[in-house]
Amino acid sequence: MKEGIVKIHGREYKTVALRVSEFRAEYPIEKGWSISTELLYQDEAKVIVKAIVAHGNEPRGSGHAEEYRDASKINRTSALEVAETSAIGRALAAIGLAGTEYASANEVLTAIAAQDKIAALKDAVVTYAPEIALIKESIECGDLATGSHAWFDGIDIDGKDALWHAPSKSELAPFTTDEREVMKTTEFRESNNGEHRERGELG
Repeated sequence: MKEGIVKIHGREYKTVALRVSEFRAEYPIEKGWSISTELLYQDEAKVIVKAIVAHGNEPRGSGHAEEYRDASKINRTSALEVAETSAIGRALAAIGLAGTEYASANEVLTAIAAQDKIAALKDAVVTYAPEIALIKESIECGDLATGSHAWFDGIDIDGKDALWHAPSKSELAPFTTDEREVMKTTEFRESNNGEHRERGELG
């Protein structure tokens, strides 16, 4: 496999790094060509980046990318970098450096990771339906010890990860925002036989 080419589900995609290299070879800086990026928006949930390919002061192609910080493990620490790379890839595609394929390899990998995340969530919701129901009922009734026991001792670490990091807007999300706030409290974490639990991942 040629360096800079990745194969995903039987199809080949050029990495953004390879396409930038091809761009520099065909459209050198010495002749006035450039790639620039601009951060359009960022908050605790997402970032949006715009990339522009220009010749002198004349834009020749642009691309936008939006990345959610909870979409993957990489995005939790590097959502801005991922968005910038994807935006550059789409800008290069706009000037023909991606054939007819606008999705960069990074974007495709992110999409596949998101699909895998949803699949894991579906499995966890089915597998731990009794525990989820018990946790929700316990919170409603104020019986945090029972809910804490069901969460910490009844669900394995992979199940917790899938359920806790479910996309907030997903219909599959097992817990409401209010329920999650209760689960993050010291009272909930320590009510299971008084054992201290770390707040971060509720693992």
